[in-house]
Amino acid sequence: MNLLKRIRTKGGIFLLFALVLSACGNNASPIEQKETTQEKQAETRIYKTEKGDITIPAHPQRVVVGVQDYVGDVLALGIKPVGAAGWVFDTPYYKGHLDGVVKVGDKQGVSMETIIGLKPDLILTYQEESYEQLSKIASTVFIPYGKSTYRDRLIEMGKILNKEAEAKDWLSTFDKKIAEKKKELFQKVNPNEQVAIVEISDKDIFIYGKTYGRGGDILYDELGLHAPAKVEADVFETGWAKVSLEAIPDYLTEADHIFLGVRNTSVGTTSDTGASKKRVVETTIWKNLPSVKSGHIYEYDVQSMYFKDAMALNNQLDQIVNNLMSKK
Repeated sequence: MNLLKRIRTKGGIFLLFALVLSACGNNASPIEQKETTQEKQAETRIYKTEKGDITIPAHPQRVVVGVQDYVGDVLALGIKPVGAAGWVFDTPYYKGHLDGVVKVGDKQGVSMETIIGLKPDLILTYQEESYEQLSKIASTVFIPYGKSTYRDRLIEMGKILNKEAEAKDWLSTFDKKIAEKKKELFQKVNPNEQVAIVEISDKDIFIYGKTYGRGGDILYDELGLHAPAKVEADVFETGWAKVSLEAIPDYLTEADHIFLGVRNTSVGTTSDTGASKKRVVETTIWKNLPSVKSGHIYEYDVQSMYFKDAMALNNQLDQIVNNLMSKK
């Protein structure tokens, strides 16, 4: 009996000792708990968007760019995304920068399955229709397209990606290049000459302002050139306008130079580009434009001039200045 009592007593002591050890091992002190909480908070931050406040990584490591228009901004800031959408894989100035990057979709939409497989910690988009689904995969920042200048957007992108210093440095370097190009250009081209951007599809004619790519940011904001008065009045606020062939003289008679793009299958049509172009440029209306008569028409590749991100604009600056100087 005494032996059994001693065994029970020793067993109780051992059990108590084990419980104490367990408590010591599992319960962190208030100071340790506070430090852990602070560490977790330091790993994330709150960012304000049109969709409300969202929690994003402090230092994003696996970024998916769910829309093609922002890929060049991310690359310019020194971040290589794990996934990207759109025509960027076929656009010359992105090649070499996207090796190993997975294509997650096109302008029409993205593959949720592909994005999930990439395990992103941050997704960038402007597509309303996919925002909610993307938000369930990872922190998703909605950045409206065409509502801000490329400068403001790049700075904002820098804030999102924790690369604000890099964004400012890029803009500073670009400003120096712009100043050099302007000096070079205006030695041959009168800065008061007017420029228009026209794009032809299989059925329609479009005129662009300065917020929808096609080199508008460079021509009008950076080089300081003007569009014809009616273009500035009717197109600049909305960014683009669809016009009839008959209305072309109203918009383009004052233009000294016209940048012309002809859409093809790479931008969502199945038309023959030759037929689309002839439908417009072989008309008397087009041939009678002063810029056509003077030979100041510069046809551009839509895929190269479509974008308005940092990398695209750097390329377009060279192309536009070279075009304007080529026929002087």
